[in-house]
Amino acid sequence: MPPNPSSHSTAPRSSYDALIFGGGLAGSLLAERFLASEKRVLLVDDPSKSSCSRVAAGLINPIGGKRLKRVWRAEDLLPHALEAYCQLEAKLKTTIFHPRPIARLFANTHEAQLWQKRIADPAYLRQTRSLSALSLPKAFSSDSGFAVMESGYLDTSSLIERLRDAFRSRSALLEQSFRYEDIEIGPDSIRYQEHRAPIAVFAEGHLATRNPWFSFAPYKPAKGLIATVRLSPEHARDFCTNSPIVIKSKFIVPRHDGRLIVGATYRWDDATDSPDPEGEAELADFLDDHFGSGNWSFESVQAGVRPATAGAYPIVGPHPTLPQLLSFNGFGSKGSLQIPFFADALLERIYENKDLPPEVLPKRFIKAPALKPRRWIATEVVREVISHHVNPGETAIDATAGNGHDTVWLCESVGASGHVFAFDLQAPALEITRGRLRKSSLAKRATLMQRGHETMLDSIPPEHRGGISAIVFNLGFLPGGDLQVVTQPKTTLQALDASMVLLKPGGMLSITLYPSHPGGQEEVDEVLIWIQRLASDQAEVCFERHPTGNRNSPYPVFIKKRSLA
Repeated sequence: MPPNPSSHSTAPRSSYDALIFGGGLAGSLLAERFLASEKRVLLVDDPSKSSCSRVAAGLINPIGGKRLKRVWRAEDLLPHALEAYCQLEAKLKTTIFHPRPIARLFANTHEAQLWQKRIADPAYLRQTRSLSALSLPKAFSSDSGFAVMESGYLDTSSLIERLRDAFRSRSALLEQSFRYEDIEIGPDSIRYQEHRAPIAVFAEGHLATRNPWFSFAPYKPAKGLIATVRLSPEHARDFCTNSPIVIKSKFIVPRHDGRLIVGATYRWDDATDSPDPEGEAELADFLDDHFGSGNWSFESVQAGVRPATAGAYPIVGPHPTLPQLLSFNGFGSKGSLQIPFFADALLERIYENKDLPPEVLPKRFIKAPALKPRRWIATEVVREVISHHVNPGETAIDATAGNGHDTVWLCESVGASGHVFAFDLQAPALEITRGRLRKSSLAKRATLMQRGHETMLDSIPPEHRGGISAIVFNLGFLPGGDLQVVTQPKTTLQALDASMVLLKPGGMLSITLYPSHPGGQEEVDEVLIWIQRLASDQAEVCFERHPTGNRNSPYPVFIKKRSLA
């Protein structure tokens, strides 16, 4: 893809020590640390692609979440972040961190009871004080809770813009969008357009769900709304620029510039940067509850999508098998607190070979050995993966019924309220399949079709188009049948095209490839070309090679249709 002619670039053609893709708070702070270490870095970023860091409140709070837990490694993260921002303020000649105590108020009796258990740990008492240490706004004067004194917020938007100015002046910024397929991965270097470096770091926020190399990372993008509000004079006088931050299910931050911001919501099924009515209503209910209807108004509402992960840890470090690719992502709502520490830790890993905490390494998500039975059989690997992907009540397709083994376990997976469509050209194959289903009392869960799988788009009832959870292909010939009757590349590719239409977003396609029978390698080659042509924003691809590396052994490929943006 040629560069966007309207994009702004200050980067000449040259070699770098690192390429960083993604310029939110994570990518920007990491790029700054590379430059501070006298390394040549190129940050590639289109700021219009994700607004999360610029919208974020930037809270720095060592006691987080509804469960009132100390942030993991807060004793390391907090002093490191405060020192890093102090140094940046001196370098950029501006204020970016604003210390504020936090009044953490209990939203319900459960939180109050939970806190009593937490403070049995002296570490909690060291970082908190009695709420009486703070002056609360009248709207919250009767609430109970505790005070966090070593806290505040980062002016993330201002910081990012100041850093981008610095990057431009050092020819370290390429302001354009990028496509993963335009990034060339070599054994000794990474090349993007005319730019090259020995390593590439991906810090693209929630857009990492489309990253083909880190597709195994279980990102859970979480959309959040933050509003700037205007209060009635009666309530506004309680919030001056140095007032404490209030957190009670939602936060209220009196900013240094006089704005009062309120947030944030969490929505897991919408990865857009547009405010949603449900989120606005949620914020409005909070404001009505505490200030009364008519005593406040929205000045603006913004949305951003956090790159959240399953668990409390970011994803930092090298790819499990491609060490020249690194992740610096998944910080979620704790980014302002976590990023400075892990930026320095990543540089120490790269240049001093120091270990990163195992909790943050990308390889922690690789569970491949657990997927392989004691005796590695490709079809059993498929069963293990797909049966865990399909839920009761869903619809699946067996594109090559054969002897019916896959049809049976698919029927078991979809349950009594689900259904399976099974295709095969050979009548004997369908008779065997029908017998297995009857023996297992599963016949009512399946529709058997004696026709080629290339017809599936026309054969499946139209109401299932775009709603299929899993489609299974077991290519080759029918075991025990006529060895001259094998799947053909032309009809297989037609069926694969149809599968991508039939699958729902998040649906899984499995293709078991057989290189060794006559004509098998030709079909494998055609399927691999088809897979290579899939757009990275359309599908995630995972190959499960035989553990011995035997090139003649059958092996499955799993293709997950990406969710709609």
